[in-house]
Amino acid sequence: MNGITQINSKNFSKAPKLAIVLPCFNERESIEHVVIELTALIEKLVRERLISKNSYLFFVDDGSSDESWSIIEKFNSYNKAIKGLKLSRNFGHQVALLAGLSEVTKNCDIAVTIDSDLQQDPLAIRDFVAEFHNGADIVIGVRKDRGKDGWLKKLTALGFYRFMSLMGVYMVPNHADYRLLSKRALEALALFPEANIFLRATCLHLGFKIRTVFFDVNERKYGQTKYSISKMLQLALHGITSFSVTPLRIIAITGFVIFLTSFVMGGYVIWHKLFLGDSVPGWASTTLPIYFIGGLQLLFLGVIGEYVGQIYKMVKNRPRWISEHKLD
Repeated sequence: MNGITQINSKNFSKAPKLAIVLPCFNERESIEHVVIELTALIEKLVRERLISKNSYLFFVDDGSSDESWSIIEKFNSYNKAIKGLKLSRNFGHQVALLAGLSEVTKNCDIAVTIDSDLQQDPLAIRDFVAEFHNGADIVIGVRKDRGKDGWLKKLTALGFYRFMSLMGVYMVPNHADYRLLSKRALEALALFPEANIFLRATCLHLGFKIRTVFFDVNERKYGQTKYSISKMLQLALHGITSFSVTPLRIIAITGFVIFLTSFVMGGYVIWHKLFLGDSVPGWASTTLPIYFIGGLQLLFLGVIGEYVGQIYKMVKNRPRWISEHKLD
């Protein structure tokens, strides 16, 4: 955690209602501990008058095959501050997050998303809320270091952020969906109707005031991680296809370069045939069409790629602007 953030009390008139959104998949070992720890944290923040006493936890069961949902139902039966949503199947972490945020938007002033394995330090939520009181609409949690990761996990994670940057996707390194969103940030997020949404980049794309809180990562105490390297690769592909036309641009540039190369090679073939006269019969008539047609096809493919990129941007149907203030 980044210490205790000072709060400017002039920026709020009442304690905001907080919803903590927790996506979970086969987390029966951890849910009880999550409830105990986070309800205690909520009570502490209520006593400090940082959040409303009506704040709550909102679990999103992403198609678990274990007893996760029955445990959530049990807690809800005697504590209405424990709410939940069960998805019909495993849709994936990003969809579960979005489903939870969509459900709580109308019933909270601020929402925090955090993984249900308690590895992301929950105490950082206090700093998140403090930054909101100081005027931030989006507060992103960034882990301080990766000292507790194995070499493979560290290498793949750093490679992930580097690759996403090369592909033109703006992300904050070491930020993994631990964030706070204000109500108007949640409402702005709802304007993005696309199915293939990538929250780590989309939330930064909203344009509101953003603050960063650094936090420590704890060892996982309960259960096993469900986030494999294959899922990280899927997330990378998901982010690229959701937020970048760079691969299409690479195809276009490559096609143009190969077309120029084939044009130069065609000139060489003609020069060799006309001025040297020592070429094998049929060589020029065979080579020239290959260079010409191949280069032309790749050039046209690049042009088509540019138009596909524009169509891609259009069909995403993202809002063209998001208003921050309005004067009537």
